[in-house]
Amino acid sequence: MKATIVLIADNDAENFGRKLMLEAHKYGKIGFEMARLPQHVSLKQPFVIPSLKEMEIFFDNFIQDLNPFDIEFVDIDLFPSDVLGGIKSGCLSLRVKETQQLKDVQKYLNDSLHQIFGPCPAEHDDDYIFHMTFAIGGASFESYKTAYNSIKHIDYKRKFRFNKIGLFYYDDDNITPGTYFCYKVSDLPDRTLPL
Repeated sequence: MKATIVLIADNDAENFGRKLMLEAHKYGKIGFEMARLPQHVSLKQPFVIPSLKEMEIFFDNFIQDLNPFDIEFVDIDLFPSDVLGGIKSGCLSLRVKETQQLKDVQKYLNDSLHQIFGPCPAEHDDDYIFHMTFAIGGASFESYKTAYNSIKHIDYKRKFRFNKIGLFYYDDDNITPGTYFCYKVSDLPDRTLPL
């Protein structure tokens, strides 16, 4: 089993991501696999966990020191993906402006995981690009290229508030569609505001 921790979009960012998902589908017929999860920015790719119970305790403790994030989208990216079990498919995502706050919380997450669980390696630990995926799987990479070429002209430069954090659970280590979901969501209280 695997898990990961993500920043979850506010309603405006969620709606923006869903609108892009539909727009991409109109041109590439790529489906709605990404609709299984809330729109989010991952702090780390999925990693192996000892148990969901232990990960939930870690999650509850980890979020105590976090505040909401302002996240700025800067562009759209197209990547190959094999989320369909070896079939060459695609992934469309919004690239996020990397900030010191994002880098610091990612480092805090990795250091905290290591302290509790030991090494927790994940794909792209060394070359991670912050992003919000709005379409993945469901069609060939050529279909994704068609969708990308049709929507790349849209102005993606927007800033949104991410005021929740989520724990995603993956029952299958291969992350087969239908074997993962958003297990838990918590609000991030804005401690900069007077109570």
